[in-house]
Amino acid sequence: MILPLRILMFLLMLAIAYFIFRWNKNNSGKKRWYALAIVFALASFGALGDTPEARHQEAIESSKAESSSIKESERKESISIEEDAKSSSKAEKKASSIKAKQSSTKSSENSSKKIPREYVSALIKGQEYADSMYMSKKAVYNQLTSDYGEKFSSDAANYAIANIKANWNKNALHKAKEYQEEQNMSPDAIYDQLTSDYGEQFTPDEANYAIQHLEK
Repeated sequence: MILPLRILMFLLMLAIAYFIFRWNKNNSGKKRWYALAIVFALASFGALGDTPEARHQEAIESSKAESSSIKESERKESISIEEDAKSSSKAEKKASSIKAKQSSTKSSENSSKKIPREYVSALIKGQEYADSMYMSKKAVYNQLTSDYGEKFSSDAANYAIANIKANWNKNALHKAKEYQEEQNMSPDAIYDQLTSDYGEQFTPDEANYAIQHLEK
């Protein structure tokens, strides 16, 4: 409904209301006619309510609401994409870690398969000497290669020494305590015994560690 037509309707209904009011006042004076006049008067104002400006404002508000809804949808979609990307990245890292572990395990297995049996035997024997007899690294090597000892090759003995898990300082200390408690030797004598090529064959640093940790 265009604006001139709405104004015409407003004026017409207002005129009808006025005519009814004047006629009733001059003739019957009944309340129901006054009420009818009021109804037409109110209806005339209602005819102006749905103006093009109002519809335009409503369209603007609707457009804003739709735009806001689209932006919210795009924001949620962006968040969803970011979460999917993070999840995918975590999955890729986990898969890569698993592959690396599997590769390391296979490499270790292959490496174990390539180690000669003599090397493994030398390592087992060397570990026993280090753990049970508290021998020095050099003494273990000599025992493994000696013709009066284990008679392993120098390569096998070197492999064993490189892979023995031992704290040589503590082995030296254990030996020093034995000399102190069982033979009542002095610290200087114990040091000489620990480092002697005819004795325990510990290094000077290992012997010093032992002497420093003896009971005073």
